[in-house]
Amino acid sequence: MLVDSIISLIGKTPMVRLNRLSPKDINIYVKLEYLNPTGSHKDRIAFYMIKDAVDRGLLRPGGRLVEASSGNTALSLAWLSSLLGFKAILVVNENVSPNKVNAIKALGGEVILTPYVPAEHPESKYSVAKRISEELGIPYMNQMGNEANVRAHYETTGPEIYEDLRGEVDYFVMGIGTCGTLAGVGKYLKERLGGKVKIVGVVPKGSKVKHSSNVGGGDYIEGLVTEYIPEIFSRYHNLVDSIVEVSYEDAIKMVVKAARYEGILGGPSTGANIHASILIGEELSSKGVKANIVTLAPDSIFKYPQLINDVVRYT
Repeated sequence: MLVDSIISLIGKTPMVRLNRLSPKDINIYVKLEYLNPTGSHKDRIAFYMIKDAVDRGLLRPGGRLVEASSGNTALSLAWLSSLLGFKAILVVNENVSPNKVNAIKALGGEVILTPYVPAEHPESKYSVAKRISEELGIPYMNQMGNEANVRAHYETTGPEIYEDLRGEVDYFVMGIGTCGTLAGVGKYLKERLGGKVKIVGVVPKGSKVKHSSNVGGGDYIEGLVTEYIPEIFSRYHNLVDSIVEVSYEDAIKMVVKAARYEGILGGPSTGANIHASILIGEELSSKGVKANIVTLAPDSIFKYPQLINDVVRYT
């Protein structure tokens, strides 16, 4: 395949059926989002958020943008901004790995470090990003509440899933981080399939999304929310039919199983997504129900070198 621009390789990722891990009469399909150019599904929203800012006149040629992110979105925005002639300022927690900071810088991003404090704290990465936006008069991407995040998955991920399975989708299972993927894909599928399709969110054990509070804390699975409720989830929670909690241990164990038995080299949120999908599949199978379940592998285990010890421990 020959393309004129690497940007055209965003999206259109393949789906693979779990052949050894799927319960009887259940098809579990995993969309391999780690095959996007920077290795995650965040390439989709980075493109849509930048395009939205340009279309609204907030971002002009050679201009700057700012975002609070210590993960895949920061990498995607740094990469895409450089390609499109913009400058990305990424506000990240000071405890983020030096490898990730260096990767953002290598992709052309400017990194500003902030202490790891609650989101509402004036020195949190979110507060600092908003302040930079106001002081410099540049757009704040705000992936946690940006409707372009939802639209990216409504216009690309959702249709890709629907078309690949010819509309035969019974469950869509997805981890809740910003909630953009769950909301965008969920909205698209609900509009076409109605109550036939169930939308299931996945969160770490003890997450505030599942409980009114997380007193005593919950498990931490990078990329998924525990201590707060995303703005997008608050707007689109009516699309969600149920929430499944997954422990960190179960997520990592599934990272190992998916790699060994299916060849899927996903990160922690992939493990959580697949674990939840199998739980749903096992319950349906026990009742003699056949179903197609779709989930995502948002990124690769190779983005989490610090977790390799945990992966080995659970083998």
